[in-house]
Amino acid sequence: MEIRDAAYKTEDIMESHISKNFGQESFHERQIRDQTFCENFVIVADEIDSIKMTAAKLKESWGSTDLYQSKRTSLPTGQSRLASSGKSAMVGFHDDLNQIVDQLTGYPPTRKVIPIIGMGGIGKTTLAKNVYNDPRITEYFHIRAWASISQEYHEREVLLSLLNSMKQLSAEILQEEETGKLKECLYKSLYGRSYLVVMDDVWTPKAWDSLSNIFPDDRNGSRIMLTTRLLSVVDSLGSPHRMRFLNATESWNLLRREVFGEDSCPVGLEEAGKEISDNCKGLALSLVVIGGHLSKANGTKDHWEYVAQNVKLVVNATDENCLDILSLSYDYLPHYLKACFLYMGVFPEDDEIRVSKLIKLWAAEGFVKPVRDKTLEEVAKEYLGDLISRNLILISEKSSSGKVKTCSIHDLLRDFCIRKAQQEKFFHATVTDKDFRIFAEGRKYSRRLCIHPDIFHKELSNRDASNGNPSMGSLPPVRSILCSSSGSKIYESGDQNFFPLLRVLDLAKEKVVDFPIGEIKLVHSRYLAFSSDGKISIPKILPDFLWFLQTLIVDCKEVHLPEEIWRMPQLRHLLFGLCYFPCPARSPIDGENSVLGNLLTLSKVSSSSCTTEVFERVPNLNKLGILIERVVLTPFSIGNLVNLPQLETLKIEGEYIHDDVPINFNFPTNIKSLTLGGCRISWKHMANVGSMPNLEELKLKYDATVGPEWEPTEGEFCKLKFLLLDGIDLVRWRADETHFPGLERLILRGCSYLEEIPCGIGYIPTLEIIELDDASPLAVTSAKQMQEEQERLGNDSLQVHFHNTYYFSRLKRKEAEAAICGSNDNTLLLKSTKQFHTYLLYDQNKEIIPGVAPRLLEFLDRDDYPQLQCAAALAISKISILSDGINMLIDHGAVPIMVSLLSSPEDVLREQALEILGNFAHGSTKSRDLVLSYGVLTPLLELFNDKTKLSITRKAVKTLSKLCYGEPQPQFEQVKPALLSFARLIHTDNVSHACEALFHLTSGKGDIIQDVIDACVFPRLVELLVYSPDFVLIPALYTVGKIIQYVDDIQIQVIIDKGALPCLRNFLTGKYRKIVKLSTCWIIMLFIRRTNDYIQAVIDADIILPLLQLLQNDDFEIWWMAAWAIMFATEDGTNEQIKFLVREGCIKPMCGLQITPNPTDFIEYWLAGLENILKVGEAEKNQGNTEDVNVYAQMIDDAGGLQKIKNLQTHENSETCEIAMKLLETYW
Repeated sequence: MEIRDAAYKTEDIMESHISKNFGQESFHERQIRDQTFCENFVIVADEIDSIKMTAAKLKESWGSTDLYQSKRTSLPTGQSRLASSGKSAMVGFHDDLNQIVDQLTGYPPTRKVIPIIGMGGIGKTTLAKNVYNDPRITEYFHIRAWASISQEYHEREVLLSLLNSMKQLSAEILQEEETGKLKECLYKSLYGRSYLVVMDDVWTPKAWDSLSNIFPDDRNGSRIMLTTRLLSVVDSLGSPHRMRFLNATESWNLLRREVFGEDSCPVGLEEAGKEISDNCKGLALSLVVIGGHLSKANGTKDHWEYVAQNVKLVVNATDENCLDILSLSYDYLPHYLKACFLYMGVFPEDDEIRVSKLIKLWAAEGFVKPVRDKTLEEVAKEYLGDLISRNLILISEKSSSGKVKTCSIHDLLRDFCIRKAQQEKFFHATVTDKDFRIFAEGRKYSRRLCIHPDIFHKELSNRDASNGNPSMGSLPPVRSILCSSSGSKIYESGDQNFFPLLRVLDLAKEKVVDFPIGEIKLVHSRYLAFSSDGKISIPKILPDFLWFLQTLIVDCKEVHLPEEIWRMPQLRHLLFGLCYFPCPARSPIDGENSVLGNLLTLSKVSSSSCTTEVFERVPNLNKLGILIERVVLTPFSIGNLVNLPQLETLKIEGEYIHDDVPINFNFPTNIKSLTLGGCRISWKHMANVGSMPNLEELKLKYDATVGPEWEPTEGEFCKLKFLLLDGIDLVRWRADETHFPGLERLILRGCSYLEEIPCGIGYIPTLEIIELDDASPLAVTSAKQMQEEQERLGNDSLQVHFHNTYYFSRLKRKEAEAAICGSNDNTLLLKSTKQFHTYLLYDQNKEIIPGVAPRLLEFLDRDDYPQLQCAAALAISKISILSDGINMLIDHGAVPIMVSLLSSPEDVLREQALEILGNFAHGSTKSRDLVLSYGVLTPLLELFNDKTKLSITRKAVKTLSKLCYGEPQPQFEQVKPALLSFARLIHTDNVSHACEALFHLTSGKGDIIQDVIDACVFPRLVELLVYSPDFVLIPALYTVGKIIQYVDDIQIQVIIDKGALPCLRNFLTGKYRKIVKLSTCWIIMLFIRRTNDYIQAVIDADIILPLLQLLQNDDFEIWWMAAWAIMFATEDGTNEQIKFLVREGCIKPMCGLQITPNPTDFIEYWLAGLENILKVGEAEKNQGNTEDVNVYAQMIDDAGGLQKIKNLQTHENSETCEIAMKLLETYW
């Protein structure tokens, strides 16, 4: 304890000194701090010297005595652990008993070892005793022997125990000291006879290894049974029998028997009794201890209810031996695993802990030590595997690849961790108000705080009125804070430097408003996680405040990372809802680009950030998640992924499923797991996926593919083990065992159109499981036939599971509809309405009973029953998205009801009314106009105020924008009052829907567009072109294109002032879709037409060359729009600007344009542009700059322009003919 405290002090002094070095201090302040640091260090050094002297004296006094042998850590071997003491009554393990008896008495005749493995207290010894004393065993074996081994293996004691249980222990043998003679005696006693030897509570392989040779193998069916907590003990002995927890019925039966014996439980205690048994979580030890307490305690209902709420407290208070049993496992852990195990206590009770999070936290806390040629994460997974093999951590769920996905810990072990951690000052947990009284003391010393939010808020608000200091101001040693919710209270309550030495801050359980990531200085932080609404821009000072950060998790809609992220080389994991990752810039120091060599995980990142420059500088990236945003803006190329040689897990999702995602199939060869969703890839391209040499796991989710038929090619998917088809519209699947030769697990989920599973799939020798969830009846039938055929062929290992949620949901929904229409019982109506809403999600394509809609609308008037009102609103919202749902609701008068609900005091009613009205407006222009006719805009616009919830504001914006959609457009006077709201909204997080609405409004007449311009939206729309995500940029670009020709010169100047021209250039040169390039050319063309000052601005922004390159584009519309821009530039430009255009090479592409057939005005503008070029050439000739030659005329001739002009002499339009002839006469 003294050593630990001294180590803590040393760590605190050094890290505090480092932390303060990052602050702003005067020279005098730094002198004082350095002096204090030295003085404190001397004090700690003296303490360490004192501890060393004390340890030396103790060692001298102990002499050669082994410190660890001086104190036994195992339970004494007594009659309680001897099988000879009689058969223990057993509940719940009869199937286990029969399985083991069958193994002991069955084939083969050779000697066999049967291990039984499980956590402490689960019932291993009880099961072994019942097997040992079972009549079938006593009759089968000639000899039975039993020995309890325990942690400290003493060979002589074990041998004597075995001989004693065999009735072979004479006085002479008892005096024998040599183990060799004892072994010989035991061997002779067993030789030639069938025997059963039980070695109970084995802790090391050494125990078995030293005794295995004394058990003869006479091929007479002899058996050895081992019980252990540790998988490592029995690794080499074959597959063990794993003990399970008791289920609810077995738990109650065991508890009832322990309390009442063969008598029944009084009816008044049964409910509390079942709650007690449930809270024991299936652990036999807890049930037996609690049962012993209840059998002796006051048998009142109040006491039983108290026990039900305090099971762990009663268990630990009733029997100290219970904690001793658990502490044995802890004491036996190697030192590097003890901290990892105790850390399991920081998680909430019954929490399923994600392994990916757990190993990140272990690494951040410093529990995981570096191992050569292994990452910290790989070492941490080995630690986890060790703790699982010791039955201290439970596997909750495995991933599709068979790896542990989530884990948990039994309540009793968690309680042990909390108690031990608080003794060790390892962490302090405040779980309920009962902990409040001990929180103030425990928090002062603990290195980590696991805090219930209410307790934390209570502590932080407890301030000393005299000095204003918060009561938690004395917490500098704290290294970790993990909050189950309301994490914002940590920094909202005072000084943001409460915890200067913090390494872990986990606030990810609940949304945090305005987390001050750029304000709190956490120099030592390794792990930071929080959730937030909206979007976040990480400040540039991030490296200065979070230099050692390894893991950053921000769960929010959108995160913009600064370029300075490349100055954080310790980063290992970056996890976001969606992030925009900046391209690295060259360092001003060494001219080299920064590299994040430790970064292993990046998810989700915008497809626009997936550039070669980014990927080249994360060479060790192992996991990558990509969100492909609105592909009409930015096509996505997988080709850049070849720069990630270590990538093994890749997930690509398309944000808008109505567009095909153009994917260049060039995956890194190391990828083992691939998930695609929303990409709408043609099945023919799956051959590229199938050729991936190391692919083991493939998940195709909603709209990942498009097309009715998939026929893979033989030799594809050679290493694929797991295949998921989720929500895929596949109809015909033609495949057999040659296409997926190593497949182990096939899952079909929501594949409602699939005609059958290919019968050849059943012949894949490695296939173990087929799961069908909401599959088509034909697919279900084919799966059953496949299983039956395999069983006929002797393959019983193939499992087929069915989960027909769809049909179950349809049945339940029909029951709910009947109750809604026919019942007047409030409780039943509420239950049925909720049930109807829930199951309608799974059965949206079926007809609804006619009486349901009007009945639900009636429920909205039930002000006396707000729960029913809210449930009805949710159900109506779901009806409104059905194909016939809108007309059904409108016919029953839903529109005025929904408009009135916009003024309801209930948030749920307002929110659902907005959703429903938005669906009406989106359904058709007729229903849209009907909604507008009921004066919806007045209550709708009133929702835009500071008091309205953010979720309601967002829905209101979405609904308002839908009211502006459609052809024909709504009457402008009806929607005009919304203009000022849109003008405000484009400055908020709701900008995307506001931009879309403005785009639709500007599709109207010029006077309407002028009203939009008068609302002062143009400057903000231009600003959005500079730096916005795709879903904002697209409508902003469209809207600017719509109104640019109507704005005055003052507003047009905004395009220059806001720096939009370079962005427009990027749209022309980047890999953007056709519509983006068209809109950009249109904007530039109208910009150029203004004056030659704007032409010069376009020249200065380097836009001319990209425009000229577009003149050679194969797409007619693109080169047509680019041609107009160039022609206006040549027609209206100054001599110097035209010379620049010529130097950029404008003549050749202009002369290369396809002139006919084209409208006359296009041809005439083309001729006017060439004429201006020729005029400038003539001026250059007259000034003597070109040796009396019009060089530009010669260039036009060389480029084929002269011949095209000559051809126009016979054009059908006489004016065109005259212009052409005039040019020829003047310049040729």
